[in-house]
Amino acid sequence: MAEWHDSKEWREARAYAKTVLEPVCARCGKDLEGSDWTIDHMIASDPPNHDISNLQSMCRRCNGYKQDRPLERITWTNDRWQ
Repeated sequence: MAEWHDSKEWREARAYAKTVLEPVCARCGKDLEGSDWTIDHMIASDPPNHDISNLQSMCRRCNGYKQDRPLERITWTNDRWQ
């Protein structure tokens, strides 16, 4: 885990993000609560950009899956739905 994960700036950015972002996972759409609600950087950088425009809500599972890769949202439809 990177050193910045324990920084005051990151703790404050996460706390603020949880006051303005919807508690819904950006990847799977799951409603989030408690320790399952994590805040993720959309675009990883070094040093990290903790600006609210670069943060998103994710469930713990999806955030672990994504790691430091950008999230690719895939929209698809099944032919039977048409």
